Formats: sequence, C-alpha cells, structure tokens
Amino acid sequence: MSEPNIHYRVLRDEAEQAAVFNWWSRISGQGIGYDGETRLSPSGSGVRGVLRRAREPQDALLTEGFRHLWFGLPDRLRRDRWMPVWGCIAAVLADVREHDGGASFALAMAREVEPGAGKPRVSEMRFSQLQHSTDLTELHRRLRRTVQLLRRRVHIVSLADNVLHWSDERHGLVDPRPDRRLAVRWATDYFTELARYQKSANTQ
Repeated sequence: MSEPNIHYRVLRDEAEQAAVFNWWSRISGQGIGYDGETRLSPSGSGVRGVLRRAREPQDALLTEGFRHLWFGLPDRLRRDRWMPVWGCIAAVLADVREHDGGASFALAMAREVEPGAGKPRVSEMRFSQLQHSTDLTELHRRLRRTVQLLRRRVHIVSLADNVLHWSDERHGLVDPRPDRRLAVRWATDYFTELARYQKSANTQ
C-alpha cells in the first residue's frame, strides 16, 4: 500500500499492519485489502455498530468484532496485557469511515479545518490533553473525540500503532532515544504541519 514515510513502533511487519487494516476494511464494508487489490468479504451486519456502542475498552472485549480482530492477529501481538489495548483500538477504529493514507495520525490532527482558516482540526489544547491521557479509558474517550474532529477519516495503521506505543510506554518500555518516543513523534508531525500553513498565511 502506498503511503507517506510513517515509522511504526510496534506494527513493524507488513503482515501485522495488514491484519489490522484488513479487519477494519471488513467491518467498515470497504472490502479492499491492505495490498490495495485483494477483495475482502465484509463482516456480518451490525458488528461495527456494536463496537461503536462500547463505552470503555473493556466493553469491546465482549463483542464479535473484537474476537474477529484478536484471533486474526499474528501470535506476537496477542499478549495478555495488550488485550484491553486492542479493545480500545477496535472501538476507536469502528468509528472511522475512511482510511487516510496520506498522513500519520498526528499530522492529520494538525491539518487545517478549512483551507486558509489557519486553525488545526484538533486544537493544541486537545492535542496536549490526548498526549497526557492518564489511563486507557481516558485515552479511549479522547481518541473517539479526535476521530470525530478528523471527520472520521484517519490512517488506520498509524492510529493502531500509536495506541500500542502509548501502552508500551505506560508499562515502562520507553525508548532511550527521545526521537523515538511517542510524545516527540507526535509533536514533530503535529507542529511541522501546523507551521507549514501558518507560516504561509503570515507571508501573504
């Protein structure tokens, strides 16, 4: 699949990326595989709707949609401590209508509300709040709001990888290199995009 230079922290293998994307493509009714060519059979009616009604990540664990995701993942990704995290990912991705292959999740948050508006779709305050989510339930709630602000169009694999990365760091798996930490990666993408159009607006 053609996409910009997005660096994955957890989903480094193409088979792992495809497992997440193809699951979303099935429940959303898109029917196109990660390779852009394979036709996929959609999930049963209502699977996505049940996931969207999950109020907390734990609620998603009891759904058919989550089971399809969990048992479709490569063995390496089915760690016990990651199960609630995958519940969060499943519930959030169920809200996404369209895959945005042209931008990482963080960069998409900084895109202009409308051309020439000079304001990001996700404000700096909301961006900071999302970064500082203290637990999975709070992260889940803020991610769903973010997806709505992005008009339910996001990079599927980037979002999933970011949630797994967030979880790893909460469990003490912090990369010694600052540039590989989630907060730095997010800030780099977000503020680079923000500066791009705000600088352009100031020179006009």
